[in-house]
Amino acid sequence: MDQNKDNSNKEKEPDLYSPAETPALVEDKSAAVKEAPKGLKKGEIVLREHSFDGIQEYDQQLPNWWLTILWLSIAFFFVYYIIYYSLKLLPTSTESMDQRVEEIQQMRYDALQVTLAKLDDEKFVNEWSTDLAIVARGKEHYAKNCSSCHSVDLAAYGGAAARPLNDGVWEYGDKPMDVFNIILKGTPAESKGYKGVLRMQPWEKDLGAEKIAEITAYLISENPKDFAKFKK
Repeated sequence: MDQNKDNSNKEKEPDLYSPAETPALVEDKSAAVKEAPKGLKKGEIVLREHSFDGIQEYDQQLPNWWLTILWLSIAFFFVYYIIYYSLKLLPTSTESMDQRVEEIQQMRYDALQVTLAKLDDEKFVNEWSTDLAIVARGKEHYAKNCSSCHSVDLAAYGGAAARPLNDGVWEYGDKPMDVFNIILKGTPAESKGYKGVLRMQPWEKDLGAEKIAEITAYLISENPKDFAKFKK
């Protein structure tokens, strides 16, 4: 008897996951939403009446701040288009880039003039090459930019890759300013280069005058006998 009662109770319990019951639940839920008033009160939720698979769509008015940004963006586009493309009152990206390049080149030129005003053969030998901080920076710049060809020990791998910088031979002038200028400007145009083939690039753009001056000071400190005539 008890088992029969249990079975009868189980038969009366609705199956919430039954395919036959689920659409009815969704339909009733949709009907309840449709009956919601279409009022204009702030914060009131309104849904469109169509339904797809039990899913409905909001029918809310966009907030004023969002609409303001939208219309201002559209207005800005038209104004900018007319000013930039039609009237051409603003510089193009190419013109802006060219102007920036000219400014950078002018800055480099000014920096070079300031550095050159502080340099001469005697200052290189008596001040720059004796300043341990300057020499240390020069050694660091040399290791990063010059050692691949001239080697760390200045021997240029026995002269296989470039001119040695420790053999007492300074092909383009044995004055400190000569060494500085050859690094700055590279192998002269009239020269055939080392072994008639190898030429050094100008380092002015990559390093700048100050770093080149520090490298020159480092080379002088490593070859004191070659520049002894400038020593005071």
